[in-house]
Amino acid sequence: MTTPTVDPLDLLRQSILSSNLPTLLTASSDPLPSLSLGEAAYLSFPSDSDGGEPINLPKDTPTRYTSNDGFYNIASLWLAWKERETGVRDYLIKGQATGVGYVTITDRRGVVEYLTGESDGAGRVVGKGTKEEGGSAAQATSAASATVESLPSALESATATTTEAGPSRPAAAPKRKYEVDVVDREFCKKLRAEEIELRDRNTVLRSSGGGKVNNFESFLKSVMQEKIRTLRSSFDKGGKSAAPVQSQAGPLRAKKARSTNPIIIISSSPTSLLTMWNVKKFLEQGVFEPSEVARQNEAAQGNVRAEDMVPVIRKRSGPHGDVTSKYYIVDGVDALQKFGQDAWDRVICVVTTGQAWQFKPYKWQDPRVLFRNVKGIYFQWNNEPVNPTVKDWNVTEMRIDRNKRHTDRQVVADFWRILDGVKRR
Repeated sequence: MTTPTVDPLDLLRQSILSSNLPTLLTASSDPLPSLSLGEAAYLSFPSDSDGGEPINLPKDTPTRYTSNDGFYNIASLWLAWKERETGVRDYLIKGQATGVGYVTITDRRGVVEYLTGESDGAGRVVGKGTKEEGGSAAQATSAASATVESLPSALESATATTTEAGPSRPAAAPKRKYEVDVVDREFCKKLRAEEIELRDRNTVLRSSGGGKVNNFESFLKSVMQEKIRTLRSSFDKGGKSAAPVQSQAGPLRAKKARSTNPIIIISSSPTSLLTMWNVKKFLEQGVFEPSEVARQNEAAQGNVRAEDMVPVIRKRSGPHGDVTSKYYIVDGVDALQKFGQDAWDRVICVVTTGQAWQFKPYKWQDPRVLFRNVKGIYFQWNNEPVNPTVKDWNVTEMRIDRNKRHTDRQVVADFWRILDGVKRR
């Protein structure tokens, strides 16, 4: 079995870019093709030269792609690319079955984009910039070896040892004993002594001594007696009321109108083009921003978690001036339940990624039935082939250009035009 000195990360990337994919081998002395990554022991890469021996690498071989705990091995990167269209739950199950771990959900898209040549892996690939793309295997090996040798021994143990759940984690450092700051303590005492306790409708009903509830029975009795006396005086001798009778429709008209803003559901899949991070900017400003970029921009401002319900304001010109409409965007039924029992009556659109697992918690789980009741939209890149899965789902396909941002406004305008034709239930 041949295992020459090569850079595993470059070898895997070049095999994917050239569509010369590796095969899985068992651990026997006479290797046979394996059925799954969990049963395999090696990844066998075809040789670049005719007649050359294949390059076989153990599936737990570490690469130069960094993770939170060290480096991803070659099998976890291979699985992330191979299962790039798989849902999160199924992907995690398959990753645990391999025995070498898996790429985290937050790193998954970045790994796929690097392996397919869509990004250069800057900031994540150790030794980036030490060689030209397409350089010799000897140069790649030299750069990788110099980088790995310079790493601390703690990282070497983290990359060499893995568990079923993923790369092993280093032991947590012991917590430092908390030391009381005397100056802070005195300041807090002074602050507590001067603060004013706010009162609300509950605390005002309780007395200052022991929390006993005040008794307002005498006050209520006097008020009711005065009200009864007034009502009695309003009746004449014939029993007819001199006071005007309030219309039964009055209380109904005075009741606050219930919100009827339309709701749009998007997919919670990490591969979705529209997420809770970038959907507001896309639909309001007509500018598409990759979800990862939008997430990093929000994190820089201190927003580390996406909202589960995003309001979108749509402004358009009408015959009598500008018209403003409000829509709500959610990515799951948990947020949808916050709108009440009739929330599904307000849903006018479902944006799908073509994965049927998205509809399991929905009111209509069959996509053919779902898209007979709500409008279906399927966003994809303009250079991707037609997805055969959504052909029978009665959805409208809309395409976003990867690089031309000036075309985003037209896509958003077409999206609103489609929703304007949807009849509310």
